[in-house]
Amino acid sequence: MKNKILPTTSTVRVQLNRKRLILRFTFGMLFLFYALSISAQKNTINSNTRADWKDLTGIWYTEAPVPYLVEYSTEHPNGKSVSHKDIVLLERSATIQWTLTQRPDGLIIGTNHWIAYDQTGKKLYEGDEPMLGVYDGHLRAVLNEPVDKSTNTTQVTFEVTFKTQNKINVIGYGVGGHKILAIRFELVRKP
Repeated sequence: MKNKILPTTSTVRVQLNRKRLILRFTFGMLFLFYALSISAQKNTINSNTRADWKDLTGIWYTEAPVPYLVEYSTEHPNGKSVSHKDIVLLERSATIQWTLTQRPDGLIIGTNHWIAYDQTGKKLYEGDEPMLGVYDGHLRAVLNEPVDKSTNTTQVTFEVTFKTQNKINVIGYGVGGHKILAIRFELVRKP
């Protein structure tokens, strides 16, 4: 049997120190890469959101009709029937255009021009509703439109979130009036 030469204590220390250095270097590089990627993401988010997206002033519109559900009423009986256990619902689609002015304090005033269509694309109803809302300064806003007694439409609240500088996602739901309503859509700012 051959004699194995055992490493000396100093050789073992050198090998351990090399392994430690390699591990430290690897972890250091991973941490640096992670920190740089987080910094780049923050800079992208800050440059695209905080400075540019703080204002809802402008004309916003849907690029195509969007579906919505509304509770049946005798005043507005048109639309495709949707099955529900407890209430009679109708599905329609709508085009929407908002004209908004945001004040420096974040309060928003504007109008909502909408046109409702049936499932074949036939125009059913049309209206212009006043809007009042507030922007929270962090990419979200809430807007309300009142009940329109002349057309007997429902009061609707809209929750708005910026998607990009010129696109917003909107969820709308009825909060007042005699029928419920739900709608989700994207609006694009006119250049």
